[in-house]
Amino acid sequence: MSDKDAVVALYATIAAAVAGHGDLDGAARDFARLPDGSPGRARLAAGLVEAIFKTGTVPGPAATRAMPGLLAAADSDPPDTPGWRRTRVAAEVLLLAQPTGDPAAGLARLEELAAEHAGDAGLRPLFASGRMALRFASAVQHGDAGAMAHLPDEIAGFLAGLPPQAASRPEAGVLTRMAGMLADRDYDPATIRDTIDTLPDGPVRAAFDEASAGLSTFAGLARDDAPRLSDEELSAFVAHSEQPGLAPGDRALLHSQAGLAALRAGRETDPGRITLGLGQLRKAVTTAGPDDPQRVFHLGVLGTALLRRHELTGDGEALREAAGVVGEARSRAGGPHHPQWQIVSEMTGQIGRLLGDRPDSHLTALDGLRGTVWQVLVQPDLVAATAAVRTAGDEAIEVARQCLAATDPAAAITALDAGRGLALFAATETGSLADRLATAGETSLAQRWRAAAATRDPAALPAELRRDVMTALSRHSTAAALLDPPGYAEIQQALTGLDADALVYLVPGEKVRPGHAVIAPASGPPSFLTLMGLTTDAAPRLDEYLSALAQRDIGDADGQDEEELTARLAGIGRWAWDAAMRPLIETYLPRLPAVPGRPPRIVLIPMGDLSRIPWQAARRGDGRYAVELIAVSQAASARMLVRSAALAPVPHTVTGLIVGDPEAGERVPSLPAARLEAYAIRQLFYPGARYLGRRPDGSPSRTGRGTPAEVRAWLGTPGPVSGGTLHLACHGFVRTGGPRATAYLQLAADEGDTGQLTAEELVALLGAVPERALGLVVLAACQTGLSLNGFDEAYSLGTAFLAGGARTVLSSQWNVPDSATSALMFMVHRNLRVAGRPSWAALRDAQLWMLDPHREVPEDMPAALRDRLAGTDLTAVAAWAAFVHGGQ
Repeated sequence: MSDKDAVVALYATIAAAVAGHGDLDGAARDFARLPDGSPGRARLAAGLVEAIFKTGTVPGPAATRAMPGLLAAADSDPPDTPGWRRTRVAAEVLLLAQPTGDPAAGLARLEELAAEHAGDAGLRPLFASGRMALRFASAVQHGDAGAMAHLPDEIAGFLAGLPPQAASRPEAGVLTRMAGMLADRDYDPATIRDTIDTLPDGPVRAAFDEASAGLSTFAGLARDDAPRLSDEELSAFVAHSEQPGLAPGDRALLHSQAGLAALRAGRETDPGRITLGLGQLRKAVTTAGPDDPQRVFHLGVLGTALLRRHELTGDGEALREAAGVVGEARSRAGGPHHPQWQIVSEMTGQIGRLLGDRPDSHLTALDGLRGTVWQVLVQPDLVAATAAVRTAGDEAIEVARQCLAATDPAAAITALDAGRGLALFAATETGSLADRLATAGETSLAQRWRAAAATRDPAALPAELRRDVMTALSRHSTAAALLDPPGYAEIQQALTGLDADALVYLVPGEKVRPGHAVIAPASGPPSFLTLMGLTTDAAPRLDEYLSALAQRDIGDADGQDEEELTARLAGIGRWAWDAAMRPLIETYLPRLPAVPGRPPRIVLIPMGDLSRIPWQAARRGDGRYAVELIAVSQAASARMLVRSAALAPVPHTVTGLIVGDPEAGERVPSLPAARLEAYAIRQLFYPGARYLGRRPDGSPSRTGRGTPAEVRAWLGTPGPVSGGTLHLACHGFVRTGGPRATAYLQLAADEGDTGQLTAEELVALLGAVPERALGLVVLAACQTGLSLNGFDEAYSLGTAFLAGGARTVLSSQWNVPDSATSALMFMVHRNLRVAGRPSWAALRDAQLWMLDPHREVPEDMPAALRDRLAGTDLTAVAAWAAFVHGGQ
């Protein structure tokens, strides 16, 4: 057949497909073979594009790959019809939404198209679909856990706007389930396989099949118990990456998949498979090319594989190649705004330490933690921030270990604080960003931010605006104050102002790696102690202890098996002494200058599960508790400590607000002892305070039932008349984990109101009245110090008040017995008002009073409260050790 005959045959095949009598994918491939100058080529391309979209289904992979060439040909002589213009828009939206593209640029172009065609109601569902696809792609490509956390709700809203016949299709169900897996980060292979199997044959199923030789198998590689792939399975991944017709970006991703499959996600030990995996990963980098949006990812994966080869074989050449590969990845990432910044920076530090040519390589890893902070600050709300920081504490500990290996405890302190309290920090920084932008010269962006923030609507501060703001700030010197924890000198200044001797991070060990106490004293150089026993594995029955606390937290503390919990607390207390408090109290603290008139005093920041250990109840062999030897306060982070220390003290007066056991409905048990305690505290120590809730006889206070509205009104009213003391003798609850974690005070409910006052609301409420001088908040309630979203986050009711500007907060770590708590709280306020003790000492003195077998009950304690002490073991750890001091 002559060339002319071949071209005629191509015309015939394409024309038949356009007329509905042929294979459109084959016609698209045939079109690519037509000579550029062929007559009528532009109109033929336009016809083929229109035929592809007239099928009523999403174009398949082959048609999608052909689309750029078809559009380029059609644009040389496009049909001048409304139908073509609409089809042209649909085709462009399809290309914008491809997962290997640039989602940010795609979304910007999509909004341009939407504005150009604002009057075409028929195109609105198309634009909505494109936005959803681009947000989905952006969340995955950026590794944005916060955006992923919101995907299920966004997709539900998107599907609700579709016609019923579209929303009920199997594809919609697959989209919903995939979004749920991304939000939960639960990539169960069986669930993925079953989900894909619900798809009928067609373009969407074809797209999934082309995306991986085995998506469920590949997803399962992330699990520690994932089985080793068979040779046949591995060969299928390699062959899939070599299939013809793929775009470079798609092929590069498949090579990376094959490489990771061969390496079993970094756990492979077979040299042959490691060599195979490295070959595939090198192909991924080469295929992607220099401008691929995923190049940093490909380089990072290759660097990880080269490090793995070095670990197994000692191959120095592999380590040197890794240095070059990871160095390019970090250079291309460019800064904390890039989702891979933290991991490539940590790898750079690790490689530098292994090569031995950079003694300060740990500082590069430390710089990488800025990426974690950046990711949190761009999140629009607590749900997203909680998801974004899920691994922040673990990442900070890994970098801190590098710093300690380099004997740089100051850098370790910075690393540890970079992973602490980030969601809490983000919640307090929204208001300051406009000022930071103005200082950086970003006037227009500052105005946009102020206008959006003034609405107090989280939706007005979307991730895109936050990214623009943070990207702008990262180019200026103001970024350091935002992304970095306070410096060592700032910490020491805060400790001096708070009359504390040292800030101590307790870092748990892991398997064969020891734990550490990393210490910033109020004066002198930083230090650290290596603590071989400070591992959660070494703690006696720690899981059972934490489980017992969790069960206690959801039940009635006075009705629990006290003997069982006491026994577990005793074992934990002995371990806590040997593992950490003995070296601190007997070895380190005696080196510091003694302060006349008070015991040694430390501020603890326990990392991870260690934050639920009652360190003040660590018990020496002779039976004495740590609280009898030193004073212990706690902080969410050094950021929060410095923030609290910088606030002007608030005088302790007789005015304030006392809330006693508000009526919260039948499902919430009453607190009769708390009622007695609150009323007595108000009558004896705060006669000028307002009393809300129930009086000792159960009748409601004449000044208010204790509703959230009443408490909000008091918190939002500055001035000396309102007072600066808040005592809350009510229930507090925490719902931990998952995207809907929350902590709240249970107050009296109004009609149509739950009676809940949440931690998030407290931060926002107090942030709106920075002039509100709140001196002391006493949370005499259950779980008020328990973090709602991970122990390293320390986002609790107590820290919410501190973040909002309260100078001092006393809160509980677990559900506490009503009668014992009431005695402790009475003594705390008596120590404050009668003895004039500072808040930290008032709590410690009350705890020592509880422990004293020869204690004297003050004459001014009401008889009803005294009577409730009969039969109550005030020396039990569960009775006194739950409460901790934070702030000034």
